[in-house]
Amino acid sequence: MNVIETNGLSKAFGSKMAVDQFDMHVGQGDIYGFVGRNGAGKSTVMRMLAGLAEPTGGEVRVFGSSPCEAGASRRIGALIESPGLYGSMSATDNLMMKALALGLADPKDKVRDLLDLTGLGSVGSKATKNFSMGMKQRLGLALALLGSPDLLLLDEPLNGLDPEGAREIRQLIMRLNDERGITVVVSSHVLEQLGKMATRYGVIREGRMVRELTAAEVDQECSDFLQLEAANPALALAVLQERFAGLRFQSMPGGAIRLFGGADAGAVGAALNEEGIAIRGLYAHRRDLEEFFVEMMGAEYRG
Repeated sequence: MNVIETNGLSKAFGSKMAVDQFDMHVGQGDIYGFVGRNGAGKSTVMRMLAGLAEPTGGEVRVFGSSPCEAGASRRIGALIESPGLYGSMSATDNLMMKALALGLADPKDKVRDLLDLTGLGSVGSKATKNFSMGMKQRLGLALALLGSPDLLLLDEPLNGLDPEGAREIRQLIMRLNDERGITVVVSSHVLEQLGKMATRYGVIREGRMVRELTAAEVDQECSDFLQLEAANPALALAVLQERFAGLRFQSMPGGAIRLFGGADAGAVGAALNEEGIAIRGLYAHRRDLEEFFVEMMGAEYRG
């Protein structure tokens, strides 16, 4: 079952199309890593998913209905861009004010539980203007969790955090997903942390969805490979497919061939030499997560 589906979703600001014919599918229980460079349209998509912005065209369905409808909106928790906090108020008071606005029963108990869950139990009475960036992100997450949502939309929750803070937020997101069954859509430039929690990915470029893929597919794409350049690429590919049936092959633009699955460079070279096929280049390569996503996001990406 898909918690989120968009079909041809578009959003224009004047003559600029920020989101263009965008299709997205998020399954129940996913931690969906939403990846794209600055200005690609991630925050705009998030705002439409949360019901905070009206699409110019297309359709967005959350739990089978519009995110603006009461039945869907109450099931959504969102932390988009910076958390909206009252700096002169304590963490407890910030949470209590929203809890009362939502009409929650036993708001004091819920607020105390969320402060403990997000690691803020010992600073609940402290004014939020004195919070570090990591503490503000934790409080923003606690605010998003008020009302016990089934879906969390987190836009750059790791932004500005040191490695330890990013790790702690990542572990908290995974715990919410595992223990409470919350579906999470999380955008982040911290690809190392995203790669440790996402079960599925969507890549946006210039307002369009480039590709959706599972974590297993990303692992396969990022696996070690040999890259071969031969005088006769078509013949070389045919020979290698016959000799090394257990490997996976990918033909690249310009005639290069990539071999996945633990190919041995010496055995590959010997097989082609036996057939009289000249080798122009042969090297081992490891494509990491960042390189893989940067290729899809475009050369202008800066993490």
